[in-house]
Amino acid sequence: MIYESKPLEVENLLNPSFCGILIRKAAFEYKKYAKAPLPYALIYLILPLALHSLTRKSILKSERKKLHTWLQENPEVKIQFAERVRNIVPIVNETLVFLFSVKAAEFDQDGNLNVVKHERKGNLKVDFDLEVYECAIAAGIIGRWFAKTNSITTIYAMFGVKP
Repeated sequence: MIYESKPLEVENLLNPSFCGILIRKAAFEYKKYAKAPLPYALIYLILPLALHSLTRKSILKSERKKLHTWLQENPEVKIQFAERVRNIVPIVNETLVFLFSVKAAEFDQDGNLNVVKHERKGNLKVDFDLEVYECAIAAGIIGRWFAKTNSITTIYAMFGVKP
């Protein structure tokens, strides 16, 4: 583990495999729309958006909107967002280590995240509940929004955070 300890609930809910699915989904959608890998600086914004229940529900209702329009209509999203980002950094770091160790992602020479085609070993059937499914859908929307905005500085400024 990268850091000392975390509560059991956090350990179970924010495990690297689940968080890796979300980061990979966002990175895949980003690459699909931007035709480039996900910039490193944006990786840390994905989980605080996709995992926060009220934010996620708002994202799912606004899929067809642009990021700046969604933020204007939902200014409450920015409340304590910087704190959520700071708090989740260790989990994102642990997730990245996991993704690299199972060869499901890699950094390119510029430090951008490339999603690598990855197949699960064995014939594991996973039944996701609705909330897990919604997290993955929201992560994909976030990846598309980031790709269409196409400026790390603008994205950070819109959320009121600094890299």
